[in-house]
Amino acid sequence: MKVAISYPPIVNARGQVAMVSQNRNVQYFKIPTFLLPIVHAQAATWLRDLGCEVRWDDGNAQRKSFETWYEELVAWRPDVVVFESTTPVMKFYWRLVGRLKNDLPKTVVIMTGYHSMRQPEETLRACAVDVVVQSNHVDFVLRRLLPYLGEQADWRTACTIEGLFIRVDENVWRSTGTFKRVEDLNLSPDIDRDLVSWRRYAFENGNFLRTPGTYATSVIRDCTFGKCTFCRYNGPDLTFSVRSVERSLDEYQRLIEEYGVREIFDDSGVWYRGEQARAFARGILDRGLHRRGCYFGFNTRFGYMDEETVALLAKANFRFVLVGLEAADEETLLRLHKGYLPHQAYRNLEVFTRYGLHPHLTIMVGYYWQTAAQLELTVRTVRDLMLKGLARTLQVTLCTPLDFTPYHLECQEAGVLLTDDYDAFDMSKLIVRTPIPHEAYYQAIRDLYGVATDPRFVARQLRYLTSGRARDWEFLFRYGWRALRRVRNHVYNLTSNG
Repeated sequence: MKVAISYPPIVNARGQVAMVSQNRNVQYFKIPTFLLPIVHAQAATWLRDLGCEVRWDDGNAQRKSFETWYEELVAWRPDVVVFESTTPVMKFYWRLVGRLKNDLPKTVVIMTGYHSMRQPEETLRACAVDVVVQSNHVDFVLRRLLPYLGEQADWRTACTIEGLFIRVDENVWRSTGTFKRVEDLNLSPDIDRDLVSWRRYAFENGNFLRTPGTYATSVIRDCTFGKCTFCRYNGPDLTFSVRSVERSLDEYQRLIEEYGVREIFDDSGVWYRGEQARAFARGILDRGLHRRGCYFGFNTRFGYMDEETVALLAKANFRFVLVGLEAADEETLLRLHKGYLPHQAYRNLEVFTRYGLHPHLTIMVGYYWQTAAQLELTVRTVRDLMLKGLARTLQVTLCTPLDFTPYHLECQEAGVLLTDDYDAFDMSKLIVRTPIPHEAYYQAIRDLYGVATDPRFVARQLRYLTSGRARDWEFLFRYGWRALRRVRNHVYNLTSNG
């Protein structure tokens, strides 16, 4: 069986490319950020191990034009094509599926992704897709489904593999029931890095101080917290699955020794905490991987890392810590169900920086209730954190309701959505009614990113050079230019449509 796991080049009117893979929220960038889609890469490896002929078909990372990508895919004549969807690209995919089914009518088209899994019948009505996967465990579902397709001619009516919506004929489809929410992640294989051309993703990524860098197989899928209202890792249809510490350490060792990776980032919704985090750090130290010229990083939450754990992680050469601040006022944090308050963020960041880690803050602006005072507090707080050296880098986005998350549903119920056109959900402009003019939020983004060129911020980075740590020298002299280039890209993307 020939299987293509495909990411088509999606280019908007401004020549920007949609970054779909491994992104919680799709954005269009002129300067690309190529992120290896971990779960789909595991699926590709598993299917190859089962005897499928797998085509890793990321047209973005391969820098193909859409027509070149499409012509090559059609010429290959796959038996199955797998796509990943999210709200801003749904209409594109519906059109693409129609064209593909016209050119390859016998090819089975499978749609994955959080938008389709929450609105499967919408996609089945909108296009000729054959299967919608309702599970976030795409690798496990495809591992069960594809051998069945190859063996059972009547699979459309006979298949009972859970978590699917299957098209029976043009106007009829059926559900196979609720998907399995927890899987043993140790059963899913480590990604075959050569199969997915890992080096295409190893350089154009702002999370890497040293390159080549790569994303590790996630130790937690999706999030142990799972309550943030804006996040797709939320809802009664989701929980989380966990990979063993030893299995992940084995992968880190292979990535360093066999591939020469110099920075490894784990993009789990939230990484290990407590004893598991300490066991991982001890494993790095016991194997001597901290002396191999490779940094490590992960996503976490404020309140999840105590000082003992942070100290051990620092000793094990962890560097990059991504934490979501989102906002600085208590009302917003409570409404988002973040589970912490601003003073806790300050305390955590003080610990991270005390041990030489580089915290990266993610912030959002443009909540439909966000007042001028709340917005000003967020800008003032984040700038204060950056100028004090309590965070090294930041990323600002517009809070856009996506994938029928609780925030999306709340916006619908409150009647604040200004459009229902999915093309407008690309995070390039605000699409909710707000208590102050939209331009105020765009200006806030400019003010937040402007800290990168503030003389006080630069002076702070110069003072860090006295630490004697290589990462501080690298941050200023190697990473600085790359970061400024991306800052300009982000500001343009988020404010030029205002």
